Amino acid sequence: MISKLKGNGRAIAFLLAKPFVACRAQPLAVSLLALPPALAFAFFIVRQNFLVAFPFGFLAVLVDLFDGEVARRQGKDSLFGNYLEGIIDKAVDFILIGGFVFLFPVPTVLALGCSFLASFAKPRAGLVIITDNRDWPGIGERGDKLALLLLGTLLAAFFPVVLGAETIPATLFLVAAVSFIGLFQRVFYAKKLIGEAESRGTVLPYLKKAKRS
Repeated sequence: MISKLKGNGRAIAFLLAKPFVACRAQPLAVSLLALPPALAFAFFIVRQNFLVAFPFGFLAVLVDLFDGEVARRQGKDSLFGNYLEGIIDKAVDFILIGGFVFLFPVPTVLALGCSFLASFAKPRAGLVIITDNRDWPGIGERGDKLALLLLGTLLAAFFPVVLGAETIPATLFLVAAVSFIGLFQRVFYAKKLIGEAESRGTVLPYLKKAKRS
């Protein structure tokens, strides 16, 4: 959902990437810039200083908007670089969500678990059929979860309790719920894609061999 808006922010991504392109920053180094603010976010979350934590979390997420643009503008974009960027994104997600575990262990574990299951459901299909990111169901994507998390953090700075419920645990349960819905969407969509691949005989070669044996 929110992740689909990323393409519309290309002009913003270019402006943010411009200084890094000008100083010839390595794309991997730019991607790694997301980690320090993510750690700072977690630090202030543990200290229950949600207002100070928010801009660090926002900055960590913002890096994902332009790190790929830096690579493209320098002609250094590569398939392996794209792979590494995804690994770094998952590390950032773990830190941002996991920072709450010391304050609210149960909702945090649920949010982490459902989030990573939903994330795994899509690439796991790639071990069965040839697939990509296009046209997959959109609920519970990375942008959705992190936007909810950051908004909940900012809200908690001013309203720790909303309608009788603690803001942060409610936010984490919401992240878990959105991720859970996304997980089921992806599982059923993967079932459809795998069924189509089986009928066309286009499953991955090693699985064809396994079936024959």
